[in-house]
Amino acid sequence: MTYIESVVASFWLAFFLYWLPLALCLYGYTVRTFRDYRKDVAAREKDYYHPELTIGLIVGRLVMAVLPIGNLFAAVFNVAPEVFGDFFRWVGKALDIPLVPKKKDQP
Repeated sequence: MTYIESVVASFWLAFFLYWLPLALCLYGYTVRTFRDYRKDVAAREKDYYHPELTIGLIVGRLVMAVLPIGNLFAAVFNVAPEVFGDFFRWVGKALDIPLVPKKKDQP
């Protein structure tokens, strides 16, 4: 019974500390890579073109997504603010209700 409990505990620890950040990083970095690719295709037609998307950037994103501690920090500080930014702004607007309302004669 102790073996099964340790396997279950190890599963949840691995899920929250590795697999969930890995999935979040892969999703966020995939979206960011396609957005950078579209910007590079549009910028290529101009007179001066400096590519933002390089092979090294893609490899770096993959390495950060796969490294056990790196993907946790990347998910929290790099990917999550961009992915969930609209949700946090919506919650901020929904909760932006004053405790003391204005007087009726104030604009």
